[in-house]
Amino acid sequence: MQPHPDFTVVLRGFERTEVDALLAQVDRGELSLADNPRIDFTVVLRGYDREQVHAYLGLLAAQHAAEGGRPTAPGPAAGLPDVPRDPAFPRAVLFTKGYDPAQVDALAARIAPVLAGGGGISSAEVEQAAFPLVRKGYDVERVDAYLSAVETRLRAEGR
Repeated sequence: MQPHPDFTVVLRGFERTEVDALLAQVDRGELSLADNPRIDFTVVLRGYDREQVHAYLGLLAAQHAAEGGRPTAPGPAAGLPDVPRDPAFPRAVLFTKGYDPAQVDALAARIAPVLAGGGGISSAEVEQAAFPLVRKGYDVERVDAYLSAVETRLRAEGR
């Protein structure tokens, strides 16, 4: 089993001891996430970043399903990133610039129907997306990671 990531500690996140306990159960083989990759934990001050935890649990669920031959929970096919339809991006760190929130939100609004199975945007359009940097903008790395996951999923679906 690969080592667990160092989750970012955020102002309001998942209770760290609950997440660590669940991951310890998975490591010991007491729990498989193949049937239920989306588990909610208590939200506390100074907890693990919720999006990072859910993304990692989704990855573990896909690995468990592949190893055990069991289907994953409803959602994208195993191995494809689980992309939220309504992402919430954190703001850039104080005194740094981030992507323009209005433009990022506009693109995310165009992406949402595609993730629900409709049309509207292609992987090429997502790949070519560019945003100006502004004060109090969205965190660049988080937006880029989201767009990369969207692009990967759309390409796998042939869009």
